[in-house]
Amino acid sequence: MPEWAQMPTAAPTRTGRDLRIDWLRGLAMACVIVDHSKRASVLSWFSYQRFWLVTAAEVFVVLSGVVLGMVYGPRLVRDGWRAVTWRLGRRALTLYASFLAVTLSILGLALVGVDVSAVTSWDPTSIDWFLDPRMMSAANWRDVALLRYGPWAFEIIGLYIWLVLAAGPILVALRSFGWRAVVTVSWLVYLGYRVAPHQLTSAEFEIVFPILAWQLLFVHGVAIGAHREQVSAFFARCPRTLPMAVVAGALGFTLFALANPAVAGPPWLRWSLVSPERFAELYERYFALSDLGIGRVLNLAVALPVGYLLLTRGWPIARRFQALFVTLGKGSLGAFVLHVYGLLLLAHLPSSDGVWVNTAVQVAMILSIAALLGIMQRRRTAAVPSRTLLPT
Repeated sequence: MPEWAQMPTAAPTRTGRDLRIDWLRGLAMACVIVDHSKRASVLSWFSYQRFWLVTAAEVFVVLSGVVLGMVYGPRLVRDGWRAVTWRLGRRALTLYASFLAVTLSILGLALVGVDVSAVTSWDPTSIDWFLDPRMMSAANWRDVALLRYGPWAFEIIGLYIWLVLAAGPILVALRSFGWRAVVTVSWLVYLGYRVAPHQLTSAEFEIVFPILAWQLLFVHGVAIGAHREQVSAFFARCPRTLPMAVVAGALGFTLFALANPAVAGPPWLRWSLVSPERFAELYERYFALSDLGIGRVLNLAVALPVGYLLLTRGWPIARRFQALFVTLGKGSLGAFVLHVYGLLLLAHLPSSDGVWVNTAVQVAMILSIAALLGIMQRRRTAAVPSRTLLPT
């Protein structure tokens, strides 16, 4: 690894995990909690498309692919495709069970009279029976079983289920045909979707996270994770002009993002480099979230390496927040589950227009989720001390 990308004061854990990746995943999870709370705060000024036109969702998808590639790439070589397929299938089943459990628990709360409107599905065809499960028909129960509807804050897990199921064939293709062929096919699928958008499923999550578009990020993540040593060797050989160009690109996207007139925050965080009309036109054409616009892909391509580099060089400071963000990153599935109930609790608290009050509420919610995850992780480690934790 080149000198500029080395982490001087931290080492991977004994399980071989890169703490920087877990730290970034934890930061993304904290942003999800802040954004989903829908309360204006100091944190919300910076959590959603403020410095880059990238959200926590893109970061999660890429880094999930990276972790799966890092863990299961070597296992494919060591144990064969059957063992890898079995483990990934079990992981997908865990995600599916989590989706069903969270959805059924929300329906159960609604059945006993709890107002769950803050976390229901947002599709008009399902809101009524989410609020009153006694209205559910056999077709509605089938839709729940098929992951077509769920709590809106948890529906991205439906995307992860399909991506994890695809991870096995992706890894086999990487080993059999090489990363160039796999990445090329991924781009062809993405471009095909951009020309003729359509969903693979009838699930609600595909309205925001269409599989054929978002697979691009996951496939690249898996390829990077499975070939991490080669990627590190490439950057070790590359001239300094490449990281300088990446940083310059990230700065350019930062300036553009600061011109976003739709993001909340004080006036000094809104720069008038581009007119609101021009920004809206460019955003709709190149940076749409649901269709994963090409501008958003390019933004992520430079933003994520720069974020990783900044975290690497600033690790002496970042490690002070390691207990928080690494805990959230390692237990991201648990964090996703807990934050749904946190949002439900938050909806029953008095609303506030106070920025600092909302900030305190969001910080308390993040810290509480991290504390619960920390307790669960310590108990799991104590129960099975020699177990290597799987990526979440």
